[in-house]
Amino acid sequence: MIQENSFHQFLASRIVRNTIIIHSRLAWRRFRADAAVARRHGLQALPIELLAARLAGGFLQPIDSDALKSAIAKAILADLGELNDIKLLPGFARAAAATLSKAWSAGLDLNERSAPEGSATRSRLAAIARLESEALQHIPPSMRRPADLVAMALGRLHHAETLFGKISVEGRTEMSPVWRPLLAALAGVMEVRWISGPRYTPGWLRDLGIPIVETTAANPEILCESCASSRHEALEALRWARSLIARGDVRPEQIAIATASPEEWDDHFLALSEMSGLDLHFVHGRKALTTPQGQLAAALAEILLRGFSKARMIRLVSLLRHQNPAFEVVPANWWRALPKDAPLLGVAQWRETLGALANDAFPKGDAAAALLRDLVETLAFGLKRAPEIGERLLGVRSLAIWRKSLTEGPPEALDVTLAKLHLPDDVEPEAAVIWTPASALAAEPRAYVRLIGLTSRAWPRRQAEDPLLPNHIIRSDLLDPLPVHEADRRDFDTILKTTTRQVVCSHARRDAQGRINGLSPLYPKSQPQVYRQRARIPEHAAGWSDRLFARPAEFSTLPVAQSALSCWIDWHTDRLTAHDGLVRHRHPLVVAALNRRQSATSLTKLLRDPLGYLWTYGFRWQEPQESEEPLLLDALAFGNLLHITLQKAVDRLEAAHPGGLGNADAGAISDALDESLNTVAVEWERNAPVPPPVIWRRKLENVRALALAALTFPEQQLPAQKSFAEIPFGGDPRAEALAPEHRARLPWDALRPVVIPGTAVAIGGSIDRLDLSGSGASARVTDYKSGAPPRRSKEPVLKGGAELQRCLYAYAVRALVEGLDKVEARLLYPKGVDGGLYLLADPADALERLADFVGAAQRHVLAGNLLPGAGAEDSFNDLAFALPGGAKESYFEMKRPLIAERLAGLAPLWELE
Repeated sequence: MIQENSFHQFLASRIVRNTIIIHSRLAWRRFRADAAVARRHGLQALPIELLAARLAGGFLQPIDSDALKSAIAKAILADLGELNDIKLLPGFARAAAATLSKAWSAGLDLNERSAPEGSATRSRLAAIARLESEALQHIPPSMRRPADLVAMALGRLHHAETLFGKISVEGRTEMSPVWRPLLAALAGVMEVRWISGPRYTPGWLRDLGIPIVETTAANPEILCESCASSRHEALEALRWARSLIARGDVRPEQIAIATASPEEWDDHFLALSEMSGLDLHFVHGRKALTTPQGQLAAALAEILLRGFSKARMIRLVSLLRHQNPAFEVVPANWWRALPKDAPLLGVAQWRETLGALANDAFPKGDAAAALLRDLVETLAFGLKRAPEIGERLLGVRSLAIWRKSLTEGPPEALDVTLAKLHLPDDVEPEAAVIWTPASALAAEPRAYVRLIGLTSRAWPRRQAEDPLLPNHIIRSDLLDPLPVHEADRRDFDTILKTTTRQVVCSHARRDAQGRINGLSPLYPKSQPQVYRQRARIPEHAAGWSDRLFARPAEFSTLPVAQSALSCWIDWHTDRLTAHDGLVRHRHPLVVAALNRRQSATSLTKLLRDPLGYLWTYGFRWQEPQESEEPLLLDALAFGNLLHITLQKAVDRLEAAHPGGLGNADAGAISDALDESLNTVAVEWERNAPVPPPVIWRRKLENVRALALAALTFPEQQLPAQKSFAEIPFGGDPRAEALAPEHRARLPWDALRPVVIPGTAVAIGGSIDRLDLSGSGASARVTDYKSGAPPRRSKEPVLKGGAELQRCLYAYAVRALVEGLDKVEARLLYPKGVDGGLYLLADPADALERLADFVGAAQRHVLAGNLLPGAGAEDSFNDLAFALPGGAKESYFEMKRPLIAERLAGLAPLWELE
C-alpha cells in the first residue's frame, strides 16, 4: 500500500503544472473546458491580476469593481474637497471607480502627483487622493490595489515556479503598465512565453526579452453587407448563423457575432434570439431586468420611487410570491379582495383597506393579510431606507442585484442603475453561438465571425476625457495609456487575422433617429458589398415568424392569414358580411345582452350603434381604468364628481333645512355645497385617481361653481316641494346596495321593474334629481349635463337616439309614483349663460316613438344585424379602434347606404333632432 507522502510525490511526478494568463472570462471557460476534455491536470488559466494576487499571498485578491463602488458609496460621507458638490449625483460612484481603476492600471500614484500650490490641478488631485484614501479604508482587508499586489508579488518571486510552472500569455495584444514589471521579473526566474500568434505585438514586450511565439495570419473569406438599421443588422446576423448551422458542417460553438460596444444591440438580440430558438450566449452578460430577479428589484424600486398604487402592489406581491417563500401564503387572486375602483395611491389608504379586510377574504386566514400589512409598513420606510427594505424582502439573487444597483448610484437613481446592470448569462458558450464585445472575441477567436456596427460613430469608439481627471489635470496618455480607439483598431485587426473560415462585416445605413450613418474607417471598402433590403426573402429565416414574414405565399395558407385577408376584402366590398357585424339569428350572446336590464346609456348604444352594443354588452369590452395619477380629470370623471356633489348637497338640505331645497336661500345652498364638496373630495381621493394638487383644486372649484348654478337656477318651486337626488329605480344595483332604512326614504320601491310599454325591455338607472309636490300630483325630473349646452336653433327631443334620459326618466317616474297627474322632464346645463334649461315638450309622444325604435332595434339585432350605426361615426367613439382604419374616409361612405337599408327600422331615428 502506497503511503500518503509517497502518494503525493507520485502525483507531483505525474502532474506538470502550467499556467496560462488569459484576457477574458470567455477564454477562461474555453481553456477550462479543453483542459477537462484533454485531462490536462495541473493546467490553470487566470488573468494577470489573479496571478499577482496568488503570488503575493494565498488569501489576497485584487479589488473588484463592485467592492470599489461600494467603498466609494461609503467614502462620499467624508469631506472630499471640490468633489463635495458632485459626490451625491447619480453615476458618481461609477465615474469615480472608473477613474481610480484607470489610475491604478496606469501605475500612477495620485499622492505623488505634483502641481503648483493653489492651482485647480492641485485641488483636484488632492480631492481624488482623498477619495482614494477614504475608499481604501472601506475595502475588504484581503483586497489590494494592483501596484500593491505587484510589490508584494515581487518579494515572493522564489515561489513563482512552484506555483505556476511554465507561464504562457495567450490572446492578448497589450497589458496595462502596472503589470509589466511583474511579467519582466517572472521571466527572469522561470520560463515565460508570450503567444501572440498572428496578433499585434507591443513594442515594450520585445524590450523585456520575453520569447514571443508568432504564427502566420489566417486567410478567411471576407464578405461585406449593408443593412437598413441596427435591428436589421441583428436579424441578418441570426439569419446568417441559422444558415451556417443548417449546412450541417458548422457547429454553434464555431460561430460568433461581435461589435465594439454591444449594449445598443442587446434588446434586439434578446428578442430575436427568443423568436429564432437559437441558443445565444451574451458574453458581457444579460440585462438584469430581463430576469425574474431583476423584475422583482424593479417592482420594488418603482413603488419606492413613484409611490403606492394598486397596479404596482399587485405586481410586487405577484413576484414576491414566486421568489420569497414567506409570501407563498398569499393567494394568487388576493387583489380581488381590494375595492374595485380604488387606486390606493397612499400608505394610509393601504393601511385602511388591509385593516378592513375580513379574515375570510383569504383562504389561509389572517396570516396573508398580516403579511400584506407588514409589507405596506416596510415599504412605508421610503427611499432613504432602501437597503434595509431590500434586506427584508428580497431573496439571494434579487438582493445581490439590489445591492449592486445601490452601489452604482443613490436610491433616487434606482430606475437608472437597475436598467444598466448585467448578470452572467446561463447559456453555455461551449455549445452556443456567442454575442460578444470585440475585445473578448479577439482573445478567443472562432471560425465564423460576423462583425456588426461598423459605422463611423461606433467602431472605433471615440476617446473621451475622464470626467474627474480631464486632460488639463493629468494628460490622457498618462492616465489611459491604452485608449479605447486604439484597442478597437487592434481588436478588429486581430479578429481578421485569427478567424479561420469566414468574416462578415456589416453596417447600418441609418441610425435609430433615421440619420445616415458614415462608414467606419476599418470597414474593408475594397470588398464588394451586398445591399440587404429589410423586406428581402432570406435563404434561411432566423425563426418561424421571420420565415412567415418573408414568405407571403406560405403565410397566406395559414387560417389566421386567410381570415385577415377575408376581413380586408369584406371591408372594401359593397356588400354586408360577417366582418361588418352580421351574426346568426338569435345568437345566445345577443339574447343574453338584450335580456339584461338596460340603462339610458346601453339603449343609446343599441339604437345608434348595434355593433358597438355587441362589443360593449355582449363581449364586455371596457376601456381600461387609469389607476395611476392622471394629469387631467376626464369629462366622464368630472361629470360623476359633479353628480355626487349635487346628490350630497340636496340630501343635506332636505335633511337639515326647513322646507328642504325648495325653501333654501343662496347662503344655505352655498354652505351645504361646501360641506358636501369637502366630503366628496376626501372620498374621491381615497377611491379614485386624482390629478396633481393644483389641477385638482381647480377642478373642485369648477364643480362647486356648476353645482351652485344648478341648485340656484331660477324657477318656480312646486307646492310643498320635496327634492331627491340620484334616486335609483328599476332594480338598479345601486338600489340593492342601499341600507333598508335608506331605501325606505325613497319615493318608490327602487327594486320594482320598469318595462318600456310595447316592448319587453326592462330599464333601470338613477335619476339625477326629482322634485315632487307635497300632494304627489306633480313631478319634475332634472338631468344635469356638465358639458356645454347645445344651440337653441331647435329643441332636442331624441337627438338621433343620443338623448334618452328625459323620456325614460319621465316614464319611470310616472310608472312608479301613484296618483301622478303631471311630469315635467328637462335637461339642465349649469354652464348655460342664458337659460341652460331644455324641456321635453311632449314626454308621452317621445316615449311612444322611442318604444317603436327600441322594438325595431330588438328585431334587427335578434335577426343578426349588428351593424355599425350612426353612433360608430361619432368623434368620441371609444370603440373606433376596432373599426377599419380610416373608416370615416372610405368604409362608412361605402357601407352607409347598405346599413341604412338593412336597419330600415332604425335609420329614421338617426335623422331626428
